[in-house]
Amino acid sequence: MRNSNLVFCSVISACLMVLAGCAASQPTTADLMKGHASEIQAQADLQNQLAKDWKKGTALTSTGEKRVNDGEKRVKSAESDLKKGQDDIEQGSREIAEGQKLIQESERQFRENFPELDIKSVK
Repeated sequence: MRNSNLVFCSVISACLMVLAGCAASQPTTADLMKGHASEIQAQADLQNQLAKDWKKGTALTSTGEKRVNDGEKRVKSAESDLKKGQDDIEQGSREIAEGQKLIQESERQFRENFPELDIKSVK
C-alpha cells in the first residue's frame, strides 16, 4: 500500500514539474500573433452579434408599434360596437315593453267596446 502511495505521489510530482517547465517557456512571435488574432476575432464576432441584435431590436420595435396601434384601433372599434349593442338592447327592451303594453291595452279596450265578440289572445 505504501509503495502505491509513493508511486502515485511520484507521478503527480513529475506531472507538476512538466507543467511548470512548460509554463516557464517564453511564447514565440507566432504564439503572440495567434493570441492577437484571437482577440481581434472575438471583438469582430461581438461587434457582428451586437449589430445583428440591434437590427433585430429595430425590427421588433417597428412591428411591435404597428401591432399596438392596430390593437388600440380594434379596442376602440370594439368599445364603439359594445356601446351600440348596449344601446340596441336598451332600445329593444323599451320597444318590447311598449308593444306589450299596447297589446294589453288594445285587448282590454276591445273587450270593453265589444263585449259580445270573443277574442283569444295569440302570443
